[in-house]
Amino acid sequence: MSDDISILTSANHTSLVKTFSGPDLKKQSFAIGKEFNVTEEPVSNLQNLSKVLHKLENDPTRTIIRGSLIEGKTNPVPRNKTTFTATLRQWCMIDIDSLAWDGDINDQQAMLSYAIEQLPIEFQSVDCWYHFSSSMGIKAGIRVHLWFWLERPCSDDEMKAWLSGCPVDLRLFNPIQIHLTANPRFIAGAIDPYPNRSGLFEAGNGVSIVPVPANLASRTAVTQAASRQRSSDKSGLLDPADITRDPDTGLAINGREQLMFLLSNEVMRELVTAKHTPSEEEVTTVLWSRFCEEADISIVSERGAWTIADAASKAKARLQELERGAYDFVSRSDRTTLVAGTGKAERPKLVGTIQAQLELNNILDKFFGDLTEGSKPRAAIRLTMGAGKTKKTITHLKAYLEGKYRQKIEVYVPRHDLADEWTKSLEGINANVIHVYPRTGGEWDNEARAYKHPIMCQRADYVRDLEEKGHSIYGNACLSRTSREQCSFLSSCAYLDQFRQTSSDIGVENTIRIYTHASLFLSRNEFERQTEPDLVIIDEAFLSSAVSNMPSIPVGEVTQHVRVNGIPNLGFDLLECLTEHQGDLSYLRAKDIGAFEFNAVSIEGLNPATPFSADTAQSRNVRSAKQYKALTKLLEIAAREIEDQGRDSFGQLAYNRRKNEIVICEHKPTRVPRTTPVLYLDATADSIITEAYLPALQHHQIDVRQLAVVSQVYDRTGSNSFWNNRIGQEQQNLSDPSYDPQHNDIAALITILNEWVKAGESPLLVAHKDLCDQLRVHPKLDEGVAVAHFMSLRGSNAYEDKSVIFITGRNQPPLDDIERQARAIFGNSGNPLGYDDLENLPSDQVEYWLSKRSPHTASAITIPAFSDPRIEAVQKQIREAETVQAIARLRLVWAEYQKRVFLLSNLPVEMPVDHLIEFNDLMPDRLEMELIKKGDIPLTTLGLEKMRPDLELSKEAIKKLVQRSKASNPKRLLTQLPDLVRTATQIATFKAGDKRKTTHQHLFLPKDYSGSPTTSIYTPWTDEEAEAYLTAGWGEGAITEFNLKYLYGPEPEVSGE
Repeated sequence: MSDDISILTSANHTSLVKTFSGPDLKKQSFAIGKEFNVTEEPVSNLQNLSKVLHKLENDPTRTIIRGSLIEGKTNPVPRNKTTFTATLRQWCMIDIDSLAWDGDINDQQAMLSYAIEQLPIEFQSVDCWYHFSSSMGIKAGIRVHLWFWLERPCSDDEMKAWLSGCPVDLRLFNPIQIHLTANPRFIAGAIDPYPNRSGLFEAGNGVSIVPVPANLASRTAVTQAASRQRSSDKSGLLDPADITRDPDTGLAINGREQLMFLLSNEVMRELVTAKHTPSEEEVTTVLWSRFCEEADISIVSERGAWTIADAASKAKARLQELERGAYDFVSRSDRTTLVAGTGKAERPKLVGTIQAQLELNNILDKFFGDLTEGSKPRAAIRLTMGAGKTKKTITHLKAYLEGKYRQKIEVYVPRHDLADEWTKSLEGINANVIHVYPRTGGEWDNEARAYKHPIMCQRADYVRDLEEKGHSIYGNACLSRTSREQCSFLSSCAYLDQFRQTSSDIGVENTIRIYTHASLFLSRNEFERQTEPDLVIIDEAFLSSAVSNMPSIPVGEVTQHVRVNGIPNLGFDLLECLTEHQGDLSYLRAKDIGAFEFNAVSIEGLNPATPFSADTAQSRNVRSAKQYKALTKLLEIAAREIEDQGRDSFGQLAYNRRKNEIVICEHKPTRVPRTTPVLYLDATADSIITEAYLPALQHHQIDVRQLAVVSQVYDRTGSNSFWNNRIGQEQQNLSDPSYDPQHNDIAALITILNEWVKAGESPLLVAHKDLCDQLRVHPKLDEGVAVAHFMSLRGSNAYEDKSVIFITGRNQPPLDDIERQARAIFGNSGNPLGYDDLENLPSDQVEYWLSKRSPHTASAITIPAFSDPRIEAVQKQIREAETVQAIARLRLVWAEYQKRVFLLSNLPVEMPVDHLIEFNDLMPDRLEMELIKKGDIPLTTLGLEKMRPDLELSKEAIKKLVQRSKASNPKRLLTQLPDLVRTATQIATFKAGDKRKTTHQHLFLPKDYSGSPTTSIYTPWTDEEAEAYLTAGWGEGAITEFNLKYLYGPEPEVSGE
């Protein structure tokens, strides 16, 4: 099958090559030009393609694009999307730019092999034409263009999906993006470091056609769907997936039933107030008006025409829900108002532990079976935390390595303590297990007065100084890239001994190296590159390591150093674009600022150029390389993104207003070769995020029932500011001579936690760090309460024996932090992100996953959400997933008894909820506090007058106290206390008062209770004791028709869904 190449020739003979001059290789001005003459060159295979490319190397006025000229256009033409159209191409050029490399820069074959290893498996072992790019040998890293011939023509979107997660420049897959083909020029004494820049790379198999994956079309559709911004209604509520809007009118044309339902909730929130209940006619009229504004009712589907009767039906349903108290549609804000859910949200199928183990074993059997047969499986297993995915994987790994030899396995875990656990679990395996430690001992432990890990480097002080100043270590302290001078201790280096084969390894069949996640994003040293790993296992989510330590530059340094002759204010213009125009590239393009201007900026004077030292062992205060590296990267990204005609705004540069700095949100690729088998284990794995780092994985999901009763508040967001505001109140409370346990929500929460301990339970409290710091030193909090903050819990088994967990809120970082992380993950995906106004983020109506034993009807809450599914996926990995991680610390899958979970935030999570409650139902009111304090409490106004004169309250004050309490429904009391207390609480019902006609109630907690989560010891009140106690307060003969019984029964067996 033949194809064509669109060749553009500069109409005014502009030189389309990069030029370097002088011994210092200074880059000269470079401009692409505006008009071109277009010709088509036929090609039919790699050989034809190579001939065309080789010829173009010596023609500086010509270049290539993927698009084709729109019919009817005549030369010369501008290079824009009104002139060229996207075209399927059977050839492709893959641009690998700045791929980290610390090997021999003169070994072209080694560099090409390493570069191709980063590509999908289909490109492996296939011949290609290579052309080292203009900056190769001048800037660090491997910079090369690789041209391949494909099995069939592929679209730009298909190529982006295929190469997703690879360290390549995906902006080339755009109809009008130029593919530079001419060799660079070197003038005025400049010497080309790569005079032989191009040639045919022969992989050795005689194959010159890249096979196209059979599922590429479906993968492309998934990628496109994940990149498509969600539409929203006029109020800013995001549309569900089944609502489709006409791109021209913005009106809904599909999913209108769902739209009508959502609008009915919105209308009820608008019309219902504490003092006003609208009529059915009123709701119907407003709803129909809103629906006509949002939907195209002229399109008639199979259901028939839409009429006001449809609005009346929804209005009637919502009003009936209001009448029976299912929802009140009133709260302090839309984000704390419970509304009707559809009940149609898809939920994972929950399985028991035995079934989960069977499914997990089947997946692992197939994975390791394929591995044994020589295949290269790549799989992700999402399994409920605590179900044993790591343990089972180790068992299979041990069995797999029996009888194997020379296998190189790499394992990546979040922290070094988990690496220790892996090492211990691998005892007896047929392999040499190496826990890879950092060079210089890691972080300093102030308490222990030592580094946390063994110091592996004999020049640790000097190397630590290099690390802190942002210098690369291997090329500056181990082995010079240029002179090949080496460290005096290179041959005996304990750090490098972790990677190289030594005489002591003779007879060892296999090697397992256990790294932390941080190493996933480091380039391989020369010993690691000698052989590819035979298997990579990644345990737990690695997102935090992928987006950590993003470089940043103070705005003052940008304006000071980003300047060029003719545009002294270039840095100011860039800053203005990022700060005042949200990175809109049209602002700079309108000023005729492009890639040339940013490429022309010289910052070489800032290069610290630290000389190689073979012997220095002490810190010598080397100059920092961070500023130079950050500015270099900023200029590279600015030039690349402004040149990208498919991009409207900066993607990998963002302004941090809080710190007044520019953040470089560069994507960090993993070190895992695309041909290496991968097993990724993560209980909250997200396929959208995973694809950006570990593409082409087969995803498996197993959801296991968890033995817990889950109670969640719906009228509080659980924000950090809510609790931070109460920290000061509680500090004041502690300073007062008489501590008030009901002074504020923190004091009340401590009371509840202490009651759980008193009942023999072992509570865990999870909160944000500021609140945890306050509670850890709180003198009133029982020592039996464990306290842990978000982001410190992943992979930990320290809390598996806890019986109850209170999660005070959500792990919600600033929205701009989330957006910057998304930029780093997806900024080079080839599909630009869609950005929202962070001051007015859209809303999404999300339904709670209610268990089968829940008494509630389908319910939903409105939460802030990003309209781009990829940014929202990042938010969920930080926010929702961290709550799931915290709950999992109780190891509910294998729990021997039913544990309790209290969520003090209304954020829906992927776990069935049994009780939706108000915050005040969870936090004890004044009467509950007195009940906890004294052990009993009257539930009526007269009862309090008679039995609790010590409260010293007036009749009016007592009346208000009862009215504001949950006492009118005794079963709403103590919902937050242990089952022991709840099930042992007794209620006395009797008549007393004037003419003995009034019925009263009185609650009694069990006496002298204690126990554990599985057993309890308590002394109940007898009828005689309780009646005598009440008689003492009410008076002799005042009590009649006395009855004493238990208030609560135990929770039914967990349904799990």
